[in-house]
Amino acid sequence: MNLATSTGHTTPSSFLESLLAEAPETLPILRESCIQVLNLTQDKRSSASDIGEIIMRDQAMMANVIKIANSSAYHTRTPVKTPTYAVALIGFDVTRAMVVSAQLIEQADTFGANTVNLKHLLARALVAGTQAQELGKAINYGEAGSLFTNAMLYSLGDLILALCRPDVGEQLEAIRREDPAKVSKAELTLLGRPLHVIAAAMAKHWNLPESLVQLLEKKPVWPKSRPEADQQIMESIVRAANELSYCLLNPLAAKQGEVLQGLIEQFLPPFGLSMIQLEHTVSQAFSQASEIASAINIDRQHFLPASNADGTILHNQHLHRLTQTIHQILHSEGILSEESIKPAQEASPSLPPSPASDRPLLDFTIQSMKISEPSSLLTFVTRTLYASYGFERVWLALVVPGKDMLHAKIGYGPHAETIHPTFHCPLSRGTFWDRLLHRFHPIQYFSLAKEGGSGGMPTDFLKYWGDPPGFAGTLHAPNRPIGVILVDRGSTGHPLTDTDFATFAMVLSQTNANLARLTQHH
Repeated sequence: MNLATSTGHTTPSSFLESLLAEAPETLPILRESCIQVLNLTQDKRSSASDIGEIIMRDQAMMANVIKIANSSAYHTRTPVKTPTYAVALIGFDVTRAMVVSAQLIEQADTFGANTVNLKHLLARALVAGTQAQELGKAINYGEAGSLFTNAMLYSLGDLILALCRPDVGEQLEAIRREDPAKVSKAELTLLGRPLHVIAAAMAKHWNLPESLVQLLEKKPVWPKSRPEADQQIMESIVRAANELSYCLLNPLAAKQGEVLQGLIEQFLPPFGLSMIQLEHTVSQAFSQASEIASAINIDRQHFLPASNADGTILHNQHLHRLTQTIHQILHSEGILSEESIKPAQEASPSLPPSPASDRPLLDFTIQSMKISEPSSLLTFVTRTLYASYGFERVWLALVVPGKDMLHAKIGYGPHAETIHPTFHCPLSRGTFWDRLLHRFHPIQYFSLAKEGGSGGMPTDFLKYWGDPPGFAGTLHAPNRPIGVILVDRGSTGHPLTDTDFATFAMVLSQTNANLARLTQHH
């Protein structure tokens, strides 16, 4: 009996047993090359050339992997032409998840599945995978080797149902959208057991990573403080990535605002992340996921957030901002028209669109990742803040090693030649500069003259600097502060906005991420 076409001959309690007992008739068949890739990517002794040799024997797999490596998600300067180079570039984790995804898409017609629904689920899974990677980077998680696979295939149960029992999958999806509290009972009624149990059994059947099997066997819980065990950190990241992915692509589903608010309150604090950093990871992850998807024939339209008929996007302020980020990214890539995002903006006129989605910021992110020298990066960042974001004065000052001094390095704006020689501030304990250098997050200050009450502000510097409000943030090499950036509107006095601060914070975050990258490479 083929469960792909059966509608009522298999009882819920025997569903899992039938799937496993009657395989491969009832299950997607992983090609031998796919099985070999899965095995090799889990073996720490394997090299990219080992995996490349297997992929080279499978033309469809080779084409997919090379297309992914050449996508703009990986910013390659020269074309990738060999599977070995492709695997080395995208990593074992992404390779592993991609070969499984491509297999599912290839077999959709054979199983009579709704290809549109399957691709929508895979798009959501891809966003979860890339989101997990970006969250891992944001919290400096050192054991990131399976984040993409685990986060992407955390929805394996939904993917299997979309292939083998699309009718049941669609019923459960409808219940999840309308009343999430009823999902567990519906799974027992329709399947005879929780869906995650079926997913865990399937992961074992396909010899997927043991860490994924453990994830599927239980629902991760939010930690009250940052956990020390790598498995617990990974579980938190995977849960956060999947809940965030579902919220972003299904913002109108019941209680999604509450889910996102819970994620913000329970996931961000233990790991020291801000809402601005979350927006930044969303922008990075969403762009990367859509690029990877296009390489395996998942149309980018599957990444559109669901919306009301009039185009408005709900309801929770944070959810609105994040889904607006997605709409703006898709608009910048030519997938959406300006009209399609306008109603959502009108629905909440007091809430500015997220700066994470502005085209200049996306361009800055891409260009900054191509820079190979720290000094060139700092010059580029300072110039970009001045030229592209409306800040009228931008100053970079660096810590002088061994001298407890902060010296100006680069400055843009009025009277730069006069300010530069006076911007030599001592880093005495407890001063504004000392406190700033030991903060991770940027700040808004209202007057450097008033901040000078604790010392560290030379009279000549304050004389030429004046008294306008501004933003300040710290530049970090791993584990140590190396300097500060200050921005303001010191010539016209035009007010700084929340959007300005978010833009500054996200540029600073991306700069620090690149400094960490360049420091590791050097």
